[in-house]
Amino acid sequence: MENYAQPAELAAIRQKLIVSEGRVKELEKQQEARKVAFSASLRTSGEGHTDDSAPLIYKNVFTNTGNHYNVNTGYFTAPVRGVYYFRFTGHAAHSEYIMRMILFKNTTSTVTAGDSRTTNTDPEDNASNGVVLQLEVGDVVSVHLNGEVWDDQYHRTTFSGFLLFTL
Repeated sequence: MENYAQPAELAAIRQKLIVSEGRVKELEKQQEARKVAFSASLRTSGEGHTDDSAPLIYKNVFTNTGNHYNVNTGYFTAPVRGVYYFRFTGHAAHSEYIMRMILFKNTTSTVTAGDSRTTNTDPEDNASNGVVLQLEVGDVVSVHLNGEVWDDQYHRTTFSGFLLFTL
């Protein structure tokens, strides 16, 4: 009788092992999805103005953990449902135009930062803003510009974001 019990017990153990391995893989996948962070500035080299652009495309990527910021489109796409933090900065230098930057969630503007045109007595200005947003899988976040911003080797115009926690 003992010989007949062993194969049944082994089958039950094998089944538990298969279920456990599947759960470990699922947990690893969830952990990987939580690694979301990016930071970028407008220019990879040189200096100059960027004007009316929707969205701004930040080409100089400092970090893009998870690869959810698209350097070709300027969009960040949420990989998981969760709460995210975003911030952006803009620099205006010797410009006759305003600087107004707007952070969008999908097609809805959320927060804005900006300044009036620079003058001879005030040749440079900076503006920044940040926001915490709840995103669903596939939501996109981008920064749009009315006017002009400046970027150079000091990376004065930036866009960053990261996942705070999943929901």
